[in-house]
Amino acid sequence: MSKAMRVALILIAGLSLSQAVYAQTPAQKAMWEDFNHHVLIARPDLAKKLGQQLLKLNDQKLLDIVESSTYTEYDKTLFRAQKIESLTKVAKALSKKIQFAQIKRSRNPQRIASDIKKLSQGMRANHNATQRLQAAGQFAAPALLAILRDDAKQHLHPYVMAAMVAVGRPMVYPLASAINDLEPIAQGQVARVLAEIGYPRSLPYLKEVIENPKTDPTAKQTVQSAYSHLSNIAGVPPHIEAAELFMTLAQNHYDAAVGNEPLPGFDPSDQKGLVWKFGRHQGLLSTQVPGRVFGYILAMRASRQAMLLNPHMSPALSLWLAANLSRENKMPKGAKDPSYPRKWLDAAYYLKTAGPLRQHDVLQRALDDHDHVLALDAINALQATAGTDALVNQYGTIQPLIAALSYPDRRVRFNAALTMGQARPSEPFVGSYRVVPVLTEAIRQTDKPFAVVLADDMTTANRLAGVLRAKLGYKTAAGEMIDDVTDAISAGPGVDLIVVASTVDGIVEANRARRNNYKLVASPMLALTANSADLAQINALFENQPTIFPLLSGQKASELKGVLGKAIKAYAGDPINAKEAAKFANDALDMLWEIAIGHGHVFKAVEAEPALISTLNDARPSVVVKSAKVLALFDSTRAQRAIADAAMDSTRDKKIRVALLNSLAKSATGFGNKLNELQIENLLKIVRQSKGDLAHAAARAHGGLTLPASHVVQMIAR
Repeated sequence: MSKAMRVALILIAGLSLSQAVYAQTPAQKAMWEDFNHHVLIARPDLAKKLGQQLLKLNDQKLLDIVESSTYTEYDKTLFRAQKIESLTKVAKALSKKIQFAQIKRSRNPQRIASDIKKLSQGMRANHNATQRLQAAGQFAAPALLAILRDDAKQHLHPYVMAAMVAVGRPMVYPLASAINDLEPIAQGQVARVLAEIGYPRSLPYLKEVIENPKTDPTAKQTVQSAYSHLSNIAGVPPHIEAAELFMTLAQNHYDAAVGNEPLPGFDPSDQKGLVWKFGRHQGLLSTQVPGRVFGYILAMRASRQAMLLNPHMSPALSLWLAANLSRENKMPKGAKDPSYPRKWLDAAYYLKTAGPLRQHDVLQRALDDHDHVLALDAINALQATAGTDALVNQYGTIQPLIAALSYPDRRVRFNAALTMGQARPSEPFVGSYRVVPVLTEAIRQTDKPFAVVLADDMTTANRLAGVLRAKLGYKTAAGEMIDDVTDAISAGPGVDLIVVASTVDGIVEANRARRNNYKLVASPMLALTANSADLAQINALFENQPTIFPLLSGQKASELKGVLGKAIKAYAGDPINAKEAAKFANDALDMLWEIAIGHGHVFKAVEAEPALISTLNDARPSVVVKSAKVLALFDSTRAQRAIADAAMDSTRDKKIRVALLNSLAKSATGFGNKLNELQIENLLKIVRQSKGDLAHAAARAHGGLTLPASHVVQMIAR
């Protein structure tokens, strides 16, 4: 009877294939055999039905069938099936199910123990056992190391060491974690294994053993030999200390975490990382941690070891602080890190305790890595602990807080400016001119993003601006070159996005203008070009400029939205909501008021006058009132007249008008009468016709302006 006929008879009998399979083991095996056969003879219709039924089997039962099958190269069959459209989904699911079962089985402690015993039972048994131990990877390390530490099983030691070498790199992290605390004989054996595996990441651990005065002299010679071999391979300088090697390892772990690169100890099957530690009584123990923060945890452990070996290694402390904060920031929702000691406090506590120099280090790392959340952590710590000198005169390095004033994320820029303003520096410093413009941006901040659109002709520019406004909710300013939109940029809340539709030369020129304008340099730029050849050239030109996003023009709004969302989130931060925008605006106004009354020579609050005048028309009452209070401190005709116009607007809320009139009185008291005749006449109308608080506020302004007393006489005489 043919294989196809067997399947047909099962279906005709009215039984589901799953019922038939569970009825007898031969039928289960036949089903897998038939699946492979039908894939190979291009009968996807029959293969699909069989595959669907195979997916209903228990994982381990399916694996038993697969491993006993005559189709030993089934992985190639599954790969072939995935290329057949009707079989893709089933084949991928089967492949995943089999892989999961294989991983689970290979890590079973009883199976690992059994395989270790088989290492000495002949060439064939050794070969098969070694293959299974390779599949187990790092999970086999505890049992293998336990054999090396057992003097009663010395006959297995050579086989175990060979198996460790065969497993390779997955063995390095757990074995290296244990080597400093091993007994001398096992220490030497592990050193030889690590040398033969040839992976340089064990170098810090080997060097630590060499530097340890308690290390057995004979073991030390073996470890030194292993270290020399690996250091020659890696090109490590001869006199480098273990602390420096651990610092380098920590940096590598941190960089891998930032770049989402795989790390030794990471288990892709469940997206977890294994943190290894060794105890003389417990042996090798692993702790499972969330994969997203695994690299940061490893960086913390390596940098901590560097500090233990050299307490004066400040960069190690800075890296530990950054890694700990990033571990907290990037921890998946609901996940926990069981490797973090319970006695330790939260990451912010250690950052504040470490002081301004280390906080600057963390901030610089955050800026380099485009990590706006970490940058805000560092700025908040500086704001809470640093004095003026520490904020603006960090010795021997660039000034990270000043650099933060030009950072793409507005939250970072705004908080950096607020921190700088709070510092009250007595002397100008490099970049001090940037503080007030950033505070001005914060005042104008709303929850509506703002985009600058440039194109070779106004028709194209207006069309793109229309798409951004109507489909994506942007405020826009459109032109053919930067000069066309300068006024809009100055009056706007800061530029979230630049869209340029042009030739290669036009896009290059727009980028040059962008980089020369400190108000635009932090904004991501979408470069639209008409053909694939130009797109390829633009991609090549701007390959190392991550804030530029080349794209073919003619994209639909939905496609643009995805690219724009990615650009802004990556380089300008998450959108600022209305509540957050209001807080930034009010905080910036409070800071400008303090700068203005301080009469300092470093920050010039008067530079914000145009923005403050424009915000007198803001829909947020507190922003209007606070803007007027700051304007009242300027010896400016324009400022005083703007306050007066706003106060005389009868459509405004009465309480706001009272506050505006009080600011007008403050301006007049400080700088005299700067109103024109029409404004004075309008003020008199308010004085004559109003009652209550509004009347008193108008009277206060009238008196402050030192207007003729005859006005009062006329009111009394009426």
